[in-house]
Amino acid sequence: MGQTSSQQREILIDDLDEFKQLFNEHKKHVFAMALSILRDFELSEDVLQEVFIKLFHQLKQNKISNIKAWLISVSRNTALDLYRKKKREITGFDDVFFERAKILSEDPLDKIVLTKYIELLDFEERQIVIMKDFSGMKHKEIAIILEMPLGTVLWKYSKALKMLKKCLK
Repeated sequence: MGQTSSQQREILIDDLDEFKQLFNEHKKHVFAMALSILRDFELSEDVLQEVFIKLFHQLKQNKISNIKAWLISVSRNTALDLYRKKKREITGFDDVFFERAKILSEDPLDKIVLTKYIELLDFEERQIVIMKDFSGMKHKEIAIILEMPLGTVLWKYSKALKMLKKCLK
């Protein structure tokens, strides 16, 4: 029997190396979700750190059957909580965003596309596109996390892609 991916198998953390592997495998998804909500690099890094601390504590006590979905959901909720607290302080991108966005990807095209997502799309569309395109989640998973009907998620995703294609041409 082959080994399944970390988000599909149940994990009870018992070793730091395994936790480091989880971090390296999922950090860009958590960061991208936080950035799609906060539009602030440093606050998104704070969310990344907080989410993985929560994951570490959670895995010490309980098994999680779908790590990726758990991380995306917790990062979204953590970012939303922080957004509500810091609403007036959040300023958006600074001049060195591209230099500092290495956590997401080394590919400059990925960074440009992510920036366009964040600039052009509304709050819900950004989250849907980030979860679908950067994190590879299924529309059904996104609908559950965002507590939206599946049809609404599909419609918003399609609408967002059309807008991005039009603007990127």
